[in-house]
Amino acid sequence: MEDWKCMNIRTEILNALKLKNFTKPTKIQSESIPPAIEDQRDILGAAETGSGKTLAFAIPILNGILNARSNESISEESDMETESDSELGSDNENEPEVLEELDENGLGCVSVVNLPPDGFVKPKNKLWAIILVPTRELAMQVKNHIDDVAKYTGINIAAIVGGLSSEKQERLLRKGPEIVVATPGRLWELIQRNEPHLMQLNKVKYFVIDEADRMVETAHFPELHLMLEKINLKRNNKRQNFVFSATLTMVHKAPYRVNIKKKKHIKKNLSPEDKLKSLIQLIGMKNPHVVNLTTANCVTSTVKEMQIFCSVKEKDAYLFYFLKRNPGRSLVFCNSISCVKRLASILNILKLTPLPIHSNMIQKQRLKNLDKFRANDRGLLLATDVASRGLDIVGVNHVVHYDVPRTAEIYVHRSGRTARASNIGLSLLICTPDKKNVYLNVLRTMKREKELPRLEIELRLIRTYHVVVKLAQEIAMLEEKSKKETASTNWFSKAAEEMEILLDEDELPRGMGKGDLQKHNKLVNSKRKQLDLFLATTK
Repeated sequence: MEDWKCMNIRTEILNALKLKNFTKPTKIQSESIPPAIEDQRDILGAAETGSGKTLAFAIPILNGILNARSNESISEESDMETESDSELGSDNENEPEVLEELDENGLGCVSVVNLPPDGFVKPKNKLWAIILVPTRELAMQVKNHIDDVAKYTGINIAAIVGGLSSEKQERLLRKGPEIVVATPGRLWELIQRNEPHLMQLNKVKYFVIDEADRMVETAHFPELHLMLEKINLKRNNKRQNFVFSATLTMVHKAPYRVNIKKKKHIKKNLSPEDKLKSLIQLIGMKNPHVVNLTTANCVTSTVKEMQIFCSVKEKDAYLFYFLKRNPGRSLVFCNSISCVKRLASILNILKLTPLPIHSNMIQKQRLKNLDKFRANDRGLLLATDVASRGLDIVGVNHVVHYDVPRTAEIYVHRSGRTARASNIGLSLLICTPDKKNVYLNVLRTMKREKELPRLEIELRLIRTYHVVVKLAQEIAMLEEKSKKETASTNWFSKAAEEMEILLDEDELPRGMGKGDLQKHNKLVNSKRKQLDLFLATTK
């Protein structure tokens, strides 16, 4: 633990680090923590995914809170001694209080006291730190990670996110957590409701934005910009800021539609220096210590990058081929929720038991699916980009970009879900002709001169997989049709029942009758049996 001890880190934190077997700091930690603790510098950090950025800001915050507590207790003891000496030296302790004289009209000075608004509850504890992250899952992960390091400190941390009961989270805040990890939307909602503990927002000593490049995009998190305006309205020179991301120094062209709307000459591309300056100005940082550990390739060297070029109709077959031929824990990324749902249906029919995760799912189900994925060394997670940033899932063997990512930043963050903590992983991108330009733009932004190497495919096997997947697609379409027919009829029948209207069968919505539905289900069962035979031969 000598490398940690030389950073002036408190014993309580060192003991927790030792318990978690964090015996040596990572590079981002060793370059960020000393200036943050010793000089109270703002930190602007860019490092590869999985490099330990959470502890790079968590340790200085915990250390600072503990030091401040120690100083406060010493100050209180000193004040108590002074008061005691004053009481011993007073000869007039029994004398009544002398009132100010009134004038001839019986009037005197009036003291004006500002009373708090109705319903105001004084915060139980001081709010020391706000940590903002882009996704709910990352908020939970960061909270748990800080909890591990704060084990012996007595410092309380709360996660405030959307998708869960706001009343329950208000109860958490009433307990007075010193550190709040939050997503911008839910935090801003509670601030607008004048939650007492959050009324200390512009007085916080520590302010963190994790995955900052994504967070400060106006279109994605408008609440963050409103929050920054509120925080910076009253200048807090004592506030220490931490801004971290894996792609802080990466810039790309604005989408074509944005440039067309401007109706102006396109300005030269934003430089990394310009991007950092705008971040510093937006957040209100003062002379930050910049730690840039990103490499030229952007993706960590332990990730093997490959690609498959195929038609749109062949994508499902190539994905199924890869998953069957490469057993392990796999994370498949899509660009839309509808794509996740469609793939989940097809891969479920193909007996791969996928676990979907996207923003339209309730939070409990999202967390449940993540836990199942972590517990299964052959788990399959289908996700939109809600899972692309920050999530630390040990042992993800493969990341598959089923849809070409829209930007290089997204590609880097997706690929960073594998090969974490110096492990080896594979990142596979499936590209179709209509997305070739997007794919090449991603490579250009990362300053790659060559395309990704192609994954070798056994042509004899892929033909069989095409047949199997096509059959699964047909079954999925038939089952979806059956589901819609049943749902429509059930809804109509229920509505009629509630209105006490008796309907004949010919008055129900036109569609498949009972006979047609039975034939339809027989066809589905027949195709499922046929599929089972194919699957038995493709193991």
